[in-house]
Amino acid sequence: MMAEEEPTEAIATGWTNITSVQLDGLVVMKIIKHCHENLPLTVTGQLLGMDVGENLEITNSYSFPQIQSSTLGPNDADRGDADLDHSQYQMNMMICVRNVNIDHQVVGWYQSSGSQMGSFLTMQWIDTQFSYQDNLQNVVCLVYDPVRTESGTLGIRAYRLSKAFVEMRKRREFTSFAFSRFGMDSSHIIEEVPIDLKMSTLQKAYIADMFCQPDLSAENSVELSRLSIAEESPLERTLEFMVNDLEVLNREQHKYSFFVRSNSARIGGLYQDLVRARRSGKENNDENPGRNEMDKLANAMSVETPRLESKMLIKELNLYVEKLTSLSVESVVKENAVLSLQMDQ
Repeated sequence: MMAEEEPTEAIATGWTNITSVQLDGLVVMKIIKHCHENLPLTVTGQLLGMDVGENLEITNSYSFPQIQSSTLGPNDADRGDADLDHSQYQMNMMICVRNVNIDHQVVGWYQSSGSQMGSFLTMQWIDTQFSYQDNLQNVVCLVYDPVRTESGTLGIRAYRLSKAFVEMRKRREFTSFAFSRFGMDSSHIIEEVPIDLKMSTLQKAYIADMFCQPDLSAENSVELSRLSIAEESPLERTLEFMVNDLEVLNREQHKYSFFVRSNSARIGGLYQDLVRARRSGKENNDENPGRNEMDKLANAMSVETPRLESKMLIKELNLYVEKLTSLSVESVVKENAVLSLQMDQ
């Protein structure tokens, strides 16, 4: 009811709507190399390129150094020193890329999911992406899934925060009332941007040369890793992560249910006051009917436990469902292939 009564607030203008990402093959190879060398840790890096109209071109990248937890002390000063060194490293790298005359415009960052089966949606990720979009706007985050890639499919996607969620994050309002006021739900927190892979002439020549190589003759030289069916398949591990998220979501729902039971009478009375004030204001041609009642209702809802974590969990579960669908198809194909080979023998 509140979503129908209160229209969605206007979003700030001046946002350039990037509709696609053109990703250079060099960037893909550098990301894959960096992420696989540091498995199972989660690693990050900077993306460089330029935005041309509605297309974001990513032409180069460099990795961020890993901050070892063992090097950090127990106080905030050590963490501050590490952050300062990290910022200095980025400044030095930007100077270096300018000196070698390559694209030095920051167009985003990348992050691997480590061994988390593509899981990336956390408060830290949201805060980092928000800081990028708040300053640059036309930026994305490439999320690379090394486990998915090892199974035979390139697991890399581009995400950004939605415009409505950026406005919510600026106000730091994450109650159910705020989500209703902005017309937001879990599916509108982040947006996926389509990726178009671009290969250079040299890379195309390398791939063509690979296809022209003579067939492998030795039995041990045949590439069979993509056909392997591990004891603990990515499908099972994804299901385990889904179960964990469902347990956390269940706890969050219990907290919210307790809040609703404790405050339903008060909030219901304030909402009725708001409806009556709006009706009275319309009859009296009031330009802003029910503003005081709206403020009282917002203050009452402000004591609510933030709903962002629940929304993030629901979105992550939806991403897991998409991945399960894809993994299930691949597993069925592998099982049928193995079954056919066994029947032929």
